[in-house]
Amino acid sequence: MKAEMNAEMKMEVEEWRKMVHRGFACMRIVAMMVVALAMLAVSASAFPTGSDEEVPATSIVPAEAASGSAPSGSPASASTPAPAAATSAPAARSKPVVHHRSTRATVHETEVEPAKARLKLLEDTWVYSAPSKKSKQLEHVIKDKYVVVTGSTHNYLQVKLKDGQTGYLDPAAVSLVAPTDKVFVLTQDSPVLDQPNRFGKKLAEVHKTHNVHVVGLALNYMKIRMKNGLQGYIPITALE
Repeated sequence: MKAEMNAEMKMEVEEWRKMVHRGFACMRIVAMMVVALAMLAVSASAFPTGSDEEVPATSIVPAEAASGSAPSGSPASASTPAPAAATSAPAARSKPVVHHRSTRATVHETEVEPAKARLKLLEDTWVYSAPSKKSKQLEHVIKDKYVVVTGSTHNYLQVKLKDGQTGYLDPAAVSLVAPTDKVFVLTQDSPVLDQPNRFGKKLAEVHKTHNVHVVGLALNYMKIRMKNGLQGYIPITALE
């Protein structure tokens, strides 16, 4: 009787052990399934969701590569390295704006209108080799002396020095206008200029047979005063 009880107890213990073993096996299976599901969820979240319409079916090939390279989706493109992106050329540096002086102005500064006069210096000044203060200084002339004028440019008087050299000086340095007070009848139409040379700016115009009031003489020009008070220069030839 005792032996039978021992045998039953052993069988119950064996059954209990098997049940425990099966329970552990089931728990392992459940744990593996949980891990697998977690891995699937992580891998699914790494890819964006969307329909097939949102993904372009083809890739755009640049026009430069259309003639010689295969599309990016073709098998050839997988083995052929993509050409390097073209670097943009540096922006061209803007050139500084250069303002060129008109040819006419340059001609007026260097062209000489012949004249003849002996004028008194009002101040000490330099005689230059060209009609510009940037040119070479030829001689320093003294106040109250006289210079022989041989012509006129737009802004300078041409003079002849004692050593025979030709130079240029500022008209403001000499007594350019000799005063007078006479009335003449014009023999021809003439422009009225702002300085006694043909390079001067036209201020007005006087007409043939009209009287003009002459208030000064300057080289080959007469300084006149018009009825409206305007003063300017007309050539002496307008009275001949």
